[in-house]
Amino acid sequence: MSTIDANGMLIDPKVILRRSSGIEHGALPSVLAIVVHQTDSSTAESSLNGYQVGGNGAHFLIDKNGQIYQTASVFARCYHVGKLIKSKCLTINKNSCDTGAMAKMLAMSWVNQINAIDAHERAKPYPDRYPVNSDSIGIELVGMHIDDKTYEAVTAAQNSSLQWLIEELYAQFNLKAEDVYKHPTVSYKNPGEASSAIWK
Repeated sequence: MSTIDANGMLIDPKVILRRSSGIEHGALPSVLAIVVHQTDSSTAESSLNGYQVGGNGAHFLIDKNGQIYQTASVFARCYHVGKLIKSKCLTINKNSCDTGAMAKMLAMSWVNQINAIDAHERAKPYPDRYPVNSDSIGIELVGMHIDDKTYEAVTAAQNSSLQWLIEELYAQFNLKAEDVYKHPTVSYKNPGEASSAIWK
């Protein structure tokens, strides 16, 4: 099994360390979940160069050939989830929602609604809500978006590496399959992002 060093880097021959401190935004106090993304870039190098500039990014990047890069410490928060999360209860089991509060929010205009739902959800503990930047690790798969509903297919090599990496993170952080999410499940993204990613 791989190890995590004092800097929060996953030490294993399968992982190339390419840490970009500009995408790290304070401490990540606990890892409760993993969010799987696609980059909307055609090469790993373009994403790695973008991470050097700083801003948004994820902890790991998997190239089309399956090569895994670690781009941020697992002890650091990255901006990978997005600003607004969806309602988990609305998605999974509407009967578990606070029906009165939810009815008020769903009657709002779209912009007000998604902001109100986000605030309502963030008040809940995980796993009653979807993961956020402050409690999750992000994994990016290199791949371009094709249109408003579609991304290019994840390669077999990427899925093989994704499965290996997630198994390692399960062991390091005591996570389970239900703690791994595709980005569009959690927040308002192109629905095709990571749709062909497989880790189970």
